[in-house]
Amino acid sequence: MSTAIDQNGQPSGNDLVARVPKEQLKSLFYLFSGKPDSRIKTFKDPVQLTKSDVLELHECISTKLATHDIDAVIATVKIGYEGSQLTEFGTWIEFAEHNFTEPEKIEEIVVKWDFLVTVREFANPQRHTVLFRVSREMKPSQLFHMLGAGNHDELDQVDVMSCPAFCRVDFINAQISRELINVVSDWYSGRKEPELIDPILYKLKEHKSIVATILDQWLLFSWAMLIASFFFWNSNTQFAGTPPLGISLIALFLAIYSFRPISRISGLLVNRVYKAIAELEGSRVVFEFTSGDKKRIAQQKKDNAKQGRKFMAASSWNIVLNIAATILYAWLFSKGNV
Repeated sequence: MSTAIDQNGQPSGNDLVARVPKEQLKSLFYLFSGKPDSRIKTFKDPVQLTKSDVLELHECISTKLATHDIDAVIATVKIGYEGSQLTEFGTWIEFAEHNFTEPEKIEEIVVKWDFLVTVREFANPQRHTVLFRVSREMKPSQLFHMLGAGNHDELDQVDVMSCPAFCRVDFINAQISRELINVVSDWYSGRKEPELIDPILYKLKEHKSIVATILDQWLLFSWAMLIASFFFWNSNTQFAGTPPLGISLIALFLAIYSFRPISRISGLLVNRVYKAIAELEGSRVVFEFTSGDKKRIAQQKKDNAKQGRKFMAASSWNIVLNIAATILYAWLFSKGNV
């Protein structure tokens, strides 16, 4: 770049850039054009959020920023609703005073703090940004956009975007970024977890495959023991413990063949159990802001209670059959020993 020089060897009055001291020019360059470093922390624990929780987070961030030399802070909130509706609050006061009585259901909340902080290495305050996002789930459109872009930076964000929540700090001062990440982490760890499913049913849902396998194998084992006890009783009472070879082979054939229908019955019962517990609807993120959110929570709890009753009914049939078979083969074994 050429610089106009006057007759005294100084930059001409029209060249403002040349008149700016180098340190200030460096600060301005970083402020408007520099790409800051970023620190990201993801949160994978389930969480239930209300408006008061977000207000508390803002208070925590503001308290931490007050310990530093901050020139200006702007806090904004973006709320995404079901059906791709979007509401943006340009100031924190607008969000804090908003009465969430709308029937729409919230799918995503993004809170952003932009602030200027004095950094020793720079003559002018430098911009820092804290962004906290919590979402019920990553939308397919977001995933397709990342995949279609073919940008490695975009693709690297898939793991982050698929988490229930994450916090990103764009910073010049690394110490401030660590402090703010810790503030958000401490706040998040103190949030309430969703209680849409009964705790016992929730544990069973987490291990539904194991539950189904146990019930299935238990019934097959009970049937095998019932067949064995019947032939034991029949052998001892009718043939004094030594039945003819032909009768023994016929009995063995019938025993093996009987496992086909009983395995189908067991599979049918277990499928009902598995389906009932699999359809229990939980969510890693639950919002309780709008009247629509509260209605969704009530409906999910009602539906889960109904599915819980279906699970109990389906599993009860399996348990009753097993108990009956156990009592019967125990009786046959006892009579066979007489």
